[in-house]
Amino acid sequence: MGRTKKILIILGIIVAGIVIFRGYQVIKARQVQKSDEVKKVPVNVQPVQLGNIRDIIYFNGDIKAQDEVDVFPKVPGKLVENRVKEGDQVKKDQVVAMVDRDITGMKYELSEVAAPISGTIAKVFNDPGAGLSPPTMSMSMGTPIVRIVRVDKVKVLIDIPEYQTSKLKKDLSAQIKVDAFPDREFPGRVSMITPVVDPLTRTTRAEIEIPNPGHLLRPGMFARVNLIVNEKKNLMIAPVRAVLKIESKDYAFVIENGIAKRKELKLGIREEEKVEVISGLSRGEDLVTVGQEMLTDGSAVEIIKD
Repeated sequence: MGRTKKILIILGIIVAGIVIFRGYQVIKARQVQKSDEVKKVPVNVQPVQLGNIRDIIYFNGDIKAQDEVDVFPKVPGKLVENRVKEGDQVKKDQVVAMVDRDITGMKYELSEVAAPISGTIAKVFNDPGAGLSPPTMSMSMGTPIVRIVRVDKVKVLIDIPEYQTSKLKKDLSAQIKVDAFPDREFPGRVSMITPVVDPLTRTTRAEIEIPNPGHLLRPGMFARVNLIVNEKKNLMIAPVRAVLKIESKDYAFVIENGIAKRKELKLGIREEEKVEVISGLSRGEDLVTVGQEMLTDGSAVEIIKD
């Protein structure tokens, strides 16, 4: 092999080595660049804003009529005639039934049974021919003929735990929802509060009065009551999902120039998915709402648009 040929081979090996080395450097640089990109945590943010928030206590209860009266005969005897049926509207003193005293050997005029209040016939208890008796001072409770209810207003009775009674006062606003109208809220107010705490349940009973002009709410319906005990306006609020609980303290992350900053928060009232921020955030800051679990103070981030 000639000397020239050897030189060419050596040069070829050197060139190949340089090419391989440069290729390695390019690949390494790309890997480093890619690694740097991976270190950026994707997050969603929203600006911190002012808003309104309410302190709400949640209760369940049953809808009850404003007034409910069972009507009894004045004298014992047999039911001769029902003059009303369930669903009928009646006026006070309107005759709702006729009763025959039905005493052997004696003849009496039929006894009229009158409505003591105006309202709606909710239930007819007996058919004609049934034996009836009025309430007495003894153990006998009597035989009711009909039940009359007034439902222009209805009410819900709720039991307030002792530790929450300090928040309770008359005329507090309430919102009522029932399954029959899932997309509708009915306004109400606290109309009565008992002055004592039940020693067995450690609760205080309150009555929520609800206007019912269309008679949509019916006695017996299951109701969910949101009692609004406080309302604050024009204050700093944040989504509950943005808050992290770490060692019994509340934190959130904000983004400044692409870097995550952890801030300790002091929180106030919570209403469903939002919470009052007493201190720790400033209006207009970019608050992390998704991805904060992957952040530490100083993390580089990539803001993802919703």
